[in-house]
Amino acid sequence: MDERMETKERPVIQVKDLYKLYRVGDSYVRALNGVNLEIYKGEFCSIVGTSGSGKSTLLNMLAGLEKPTRGEIVIAGEHMEDKTENQLVRFRREHIGFIFQSFNLLPAMNAVENVALPLTFQGVDRDIRLRRASRLLDLVGLSEERKHKIRTFSGGMKQRLGIAQALLNDPEILILDEPTAGLDPKERVRFRNLISACARDRIVLLSTHIVSDVEYIAGEILIMKEGRLIHRGAPDAITHEIDGKVWECRVDPARAEELCSRYNVGNLKNVGNKTILRIIKDEKPMEEAVPAEASLEDLYLYYFQEEGR
Repeated sequence: MDERMETKERPVIQVKDLYKLYRVGDSYVRALNGVNLEIYKGEFCSIVGTSGSGKSTLLNMLAGLEKPTRGEIVIAGEHMEDKTENQLVRFRREHIGFIFQSFNLLPAMNAVENVALPLTFQGVDRDIRLRRASRLLDLVGLSEERKHKIRTFSGGMKQRLGIAQALLNDPEILILDEPTAGLDPKERVRFRNLISACARDRIVLLSTHIVSDVEYIAGEILIMKEGRLIHRGAPDAITHEIDGKVWECRVDPARAEELCSRYNVGNLKNVGNKTILRIIKDEKPMEEAVPAEASLEDLYLYYFQEEGR
């Protein structure tokens, strides 16, 4: 039996039979298709899927930025779909910090002023809001940049500013939609390490299509496809699902090109005059193929074979 059931712990987030339809011309597009989900205190969940799988729509609804066509969202015991816009604003302020792909920073302001800006609208005293913003800039490694205008900042620095701003009210839920999109590899590593450090004692929901960004920091992986939550589990546990379905083979380059057109190839590496292919397939693709240990990226390609090709 689940330990949480034994202790009667209640989920902080409950999503029940959630649907979302958007009107496009004379027809409707179903962005969410019956999602059910429970998330408990302290869980770090990464929502993985291709563009259009429903990741951003789900996070928008959990943040109270959109309302469902049908279904329920209960956070900290309160029904989101029943709240007015003003009530949602207050609830987000008290419980939720978020960064979305299109979050705005004001280029004419310096770093500390940008981080403190939401507190200005809340009527917090100037000295208090600047002290709080300064502490958060120190947390995200930008204290030396506090007086610099953000127009000079890199993409990774702006994302770290966004994290500082999202943590202003010490939220119990942190929502991050594609936070590493557009960052270079070094910035991505620094950013995901920062997120991991901020995850203690709070729920983190992070959507991505770059599975390497979450393989070692997320406690649970939620796989979404066509508006449905199709799989959930710890990274190590869910990759075991495709044990025996990942293969490596060493072939001539000419044959490698032909195999890439036939199979779901996760990786290709040239070594000398040979090419090593990593193939995801239920059965052994050829006699010389040998089994390989499955990774989260292999699992992603297994579920999204057409998109992977």
